Amino acid sequence: MSGTLSSLNTALSALRYNQVAMDVASGNIANSATPGYARRSVVGQTTGAPAVPAIWSRWDGAGSGVQAGPVTRMVDPLLDARARTEHARSSFLDARATSLARVETAIGEPGDGGVAAALTAFQQAWHDVSNNPGDSSARTQLLSRAESLRSAIAAQATSVSTEWSDQRTRLDSQAAEVTAVAGQLADLNRGLRTAYVGQTDAGNLLDQRDQLTLRLAELTGAQVTIKEDSTADVTLNGQSLVSGYTAATVAGTGSADLAGAASNPVGITVNGVPVSVTAGELGGTVSLLRGDLPDYAARLDSFVSEMVTSVNTQHAAGVDLAGATGGTFFTGTGALTLQVALTDPRKVAAAAAGVGGLDNTNATALATMDLGASSYRNLVTSFGVSVASTNTASTSQATLTSQVDASREAVAGVNVDEEMVALMAAQRGYEGAARVLTTMDSVLDTLINRTGLVH
Repeated sequence: MSGTLSSLNTALSALRYNQVAMDVASGNIANSATPGYARRSVVGQTTGAPAVPAIWSRWDGAGSGVQAGPVTRMVDPLLDARARTEHARSSFLDARATSLARVETAIGEPGDGGVAAALTAFQQAWHDVSNNPGDSSARTQLLSRAESLRSAIAAQATSVSTEWSDQRTRLDSQAAEVTAVAGQLADLNRGLRTAYVGQTDAGNLLDQRDQLTLRLAELTGAQVTIKEDSTADVTLNGQSLVSGYTAATVAGTGSADLAGAASNPVGITVNGVPVSVTAGELGGTVSLLRGDLPDYAARLDSFVSEMVTSVNTQHAAGVDLAGATGGTFFTGTGALTLQVALTDPRKVAAAAAGVGGLDNTNATALATMDLGASSYRNLVTSFGVSVASTNTASTSQATLTSQVDASREAVAGVNVDEEMVALMAAQRGYEGAARVLTTMDSVLDTLINRTGLVH
């Protein structure tokens, strides 16, 4: 029931609530730059009549005070889920774009040091021999440009192979990180479950949970399920990655070098079970190792094989300065095995058979042949289109991801100005409650010490 002393309890409740409000606001300000921190909020709840009425009495109080409600994290689960999805897509595209850009730079097309320029110079050298079949310097230059062409092709193939090896190492590193993060989340689930059962504040644990699940999504594109007790289960294309307190082991499998990638494709296993990964950094790396890089290497080998066959076939149809049938000009069937077999300029078969060593018929034919140039142009063009489309998609996805992050930040981020306003409001509320106590002290002093005194 209401009375003189009840006002003391009302003021005390106001002091306690405003103290909590100030603590929450100061905590938000202190963590304004803490990664992954979600803004906290406390709402006051008025206190009133008892929920269960007494049999022989009734509550006739008024203004019984305030109490602090639960301190909540200002997050939106739907935005969190959307952020995980968009970050997974962005990580996938970024991983591909970064690697493909390195390969494109190494290819160096168009450019003076590329294969196309070396192939053009090689064909021009055949023109020079055709113009002067008996000139030894023209023949020597032809062999020199053939070696330059071989070197340019080998350099390009080596760059692709090196990028593949780097990405294969990166795959193992990413798989190890996924395993570690999954283990951390499983351990965190134990703490979250304990906090849920004990009804204690788990705000910091929830912040860590959201960071770990976001990182798993960035790495793998895994699907996250938040359970009623606030723990998180994670699955990767139907295979459990984290379930309660148990985490799976993720590993990379398959060939350790580009040469064996076709027969032993690279893959990912979760607890030994093969899993298809199509998102996140891991998915981007797998797509490079299984698709882009082996495909480019195979098409480069195909171009080399076409060039070698064309040159060797036509060269064998002619005769050299001594009238002997032209021998093998190139050996090898791939970019890394290609070699210039001919070393003696006199053995360049520039003439047609039965005409004479100084004839230029065969050299002219070799100078005007395609020599696989069309195939190489198609290879470089299609690769350039792939790089450009990946870069465009990565840029567009980065914009979308930034928008989602901004939306999350608007909800969960700490605005220091807002928190200062909340802090000052709580301070004024605290001062007001203290003023009530001062007034009640004066009232009680009058009642106790001065009532009945006659002056």
